[in-house]
Amino acid sequence: MHKGSFLSDTFEKAIEAGQSMAKSGGKQLKQTFNPAQMIGNAIGIAKEGGGTDAVKGVEGRGATEAKEKRSSTALDFEKLQKRYQNQDKSQTDALRNRLFQLVKSGEEKVYSEKKQMEAQEKRDAAYLEQEKRRKEAEKQRQAQTTTEPQGKEKQSVLAPRKKKKGVQPSPTEIKPSTGKQ
Repeated sequence: MHKGSFLSDTFEKAIEAGQSMAKSGGKQLKQTFNPAQMIGNAIGIAKEGGGTDAVKGVEGRGATEAKEKRSSTALDFEKLQKRYQNQDKSQTDALRNRLFQLVKSGEEKVYSEKKQMEAQEKRDAAYLEQEKRRKEAEKQRQAQTTTEPQGKEKQSVLAPRKKKKGVQPSPTEIKPSTGKQ
């Protein structure tokens, strides 16, 4: 035996094994995934053909063999549809409830903001009224202080005399002349 024969035999065996696996895999895939058979089973259409009795017998035998080979039960689409409708209904109810809660919380938020604004306006109005009263009282105090005498003001010895505000100097006294006549 020489070196090349062992390697070439190994590669040939691997190639043959791959080819046989590809062929058998395709057949198995075709058997498990047959769209026409799946649709027929889902709809529940039994093969009823016209023609000779021999053809009917072959088809009937094929149908019974298919039933025997089938290990799963047929799908009940009505039950599935009802189940999905119930799920959809529960999801719709949950979303409706969530939307209701959002709207309700939004309304409460708007209502509380409106109350706060009204309270703020009342506080502002009360503040303005208080300021108005304070200014009027201050004006009255100023008016009273100017008309009443306040007495002597303390003066510094070094400071010049201050002129009184608002007080006009009395006119000089003029005496009739009493002289020689």
